Amino acid sequence: MILRRVIQHVKEQEWTAIWIDLVIVVVGVFIGIQVANWNESRLEAKRSLGFLVRISSDLEKELASIDNSLNYIGHSLANGEAALAWAEGGKLTEGSAWKTVLAFYQASRIQPYSPVDTTYQEMRAAGELGLVRDSGLRTALTEYYVSSTLARADYILKLNPQYRGHVRGLTPFGITRYISSECFDLAVVSTKPCAAPVDEATSREVLRRYTDDPSLQIELIFWMDSAYLQLGILRKFRADCVKLKQRIDAQIVGVPQ
Repeated sequence: MILRRVIQHVKEQEWTAIWIDLVIVVVGVFIGIQVANWNESRLEAKRSLGFLVRISSDLEKELASIDNSLNYIGHSLANGEAALAWAEGGKLTEGSAWKTVLAFYQASRIQPYSPVDTTYQEMRAAGELGLVRDSGLRTALTEYYVSSTLARADYILKLNPQYRGHVRGLTPFGITRYISSECFDLAVVSTKPCAAPVDEATSREVLRRYTDDPSLQIELIFWMDSAYLQLGILRKFRADCVKLKQRIDAQIVGVPQ
């Protein structure tokens, strides 16, 4: 309709009307572009908010995973120290040879750690990190997921120590099966109390196997040193996780939905 009117005005040489028509066309196009840009910006903001909400959820799961690992590694270290008390000073765990055997075995428990980074990796693979418009927050995300202490020390957190295979190889098979089925809860991935399956004399014979192999103590000390490093790394990573989550949550709260 507007084109037909412009043609008619040109034929009639109504220049004022022509200029008015052109202004209407230009303004219409401009408004259309602005509306399209606004709509695109609104959709991007909505997607950005959605990603931030998902990352916050990932970090919540990360905190739970870190706490679980800290607790698990702590139990392994406590058992390792009890085992060393026997190996270095002849002190039985709670005065029991069986509990000392159990300490040696449970000290071999490991829990390799992997970060919860599904959403970040998805954004990175799709080239959508730019949706996070706060450049400081983008940098913080990169530092956390790509160049953090955890990323640099990944090999330590996934360590499978020689001690693990060695102590289990020295333990009679019947006892290893008993410990796995009765002294460990697979459902919650945690050790649990269990009665002794053998008498104290048999337990002392197993302890003799352990102490007759000097390399086992060396491997246990190495593993415990590595486990303490794991604790330090995870505690630092946990503090970074809390800080990043607080920053993201503050942005989520401040964005109109």
